[in-house]
Amino acid sequence: MSSDSDYGDFDYNSSQNSLSIDYQIDQFEFRHCIKSKKTKQKIRKASCSVSRKTLKSQPTLLRVNCINSKITLKAKRKPFRYDHYVQEKQPSFECDEEFQETSTLTHTNLESESSKILTPEHRQSFSSFRRYFYQINQQEIKSSLEQCSQIKITNIRLASVDEHVQKDFMKQLNNTSYFPNLVYHGTALKNITSILHYGLLIPNQAHPSNSEAPIIKVAHGKAYGNGIYCSQTAVYSLTYTHDTNTILICAAMPKRNKSGMVKIHSGNILVVTHVSRIIPLFLLDVTYLNQSNINHPCFDEQKILRTNENTEKKKKKISADISRKYLRKILNCMNDENRKHEQYQERSYLTYFD
Repeated sequence: MSSDSDYGDFDYNSSQNSLSIDYQIDQFEFRHCIKSKKTKQKIRKASCSVSRKTLKSQPTLLRVNCINSKITLKAKRKPFRYDHYVQEKQPSFECDEEFQETSTLTHTNLESESSKILTPEHRQSFSSFRRYFYQINQQEIKSSLEQCSQIKITNIRLASVDEHVQKDFMKQLNNTSYFPNLVYHGTALKNITSILHYGLLIPNQAHPSNSEAPIIKVAHGKAYGNGIYCSQTAVYSLTYTHDTNTILICAAMPKRNKSGMVKIHSGNILVVTHVSRIIPLFLLDVTYLNQSNINHPCFDEQKILRTNENTEKKKKKISADISRKYLRKILNCMNDENRKHEQYQERSYLTYFD
């Protein structure tokens, strides 16, 4: 508290209100308290409970027992310029590396529907059309499985389609003004090699231009008529791949009505009624992150070719290893059976081996 001499400047017998006088007194005491705090000297605590004289006489022993010598402050970690969260980059696929140098379209141009126009440059060759088709639809292909968190796209590869399949498709492409639809086709692993060689086939029908193509049977029904069934969603096509993690990315030109609309069935199913109006362009490899789903091998054309070559070599080796003695024994047994039952005339096959 302040003494009475400090309040000499105030007139207590004046006609001022008592509340205003009390307010002025409180302000004066507050200022006086602040001044007294500033004038006080700070008392520094000694780090060691010893005198300076003792510290000078025995500096080594006292330094060991000193408080500051035992407690060492941890050095603050300096922030490293690259020690930040780095966003995960989108995976690069084989098609991205293949078309990286030739890609000239921007992302804004790809989103517009007006960009889906086939120019004469894109109709010149199958490779130029496939490159342009990937540039237009690459964002849609990469995001086709975003809704399924347990399925991850591992690679997008070029499909090695036979040349005669490419030529038949390009003939149909040059006769239409519409841009082909992006569709997916799921099938068994054993069928992919035949599809790449002969194209997608219509069940129970012969190929119109290739007599060597096999006649396939209906595998999953024909609820919407006879034709080649494909889907606009990759998830739906994955349900038809039971022994592989690879589906086909195709370009399809289905029939349109007078207004130019395509008839789409339930499950985003499209039915193509001509073999030359659909072609596989890419192979989409996936992997299942959930342990409940079994991961099957992806389609590997080189591996399949090696296995086929090995089987052919084994067959040739087996046929060459059969000696003439075994052939004579087999022929003798056949002749004996024929003589017993009198179904065939006796023939001497031994003369061929003498």
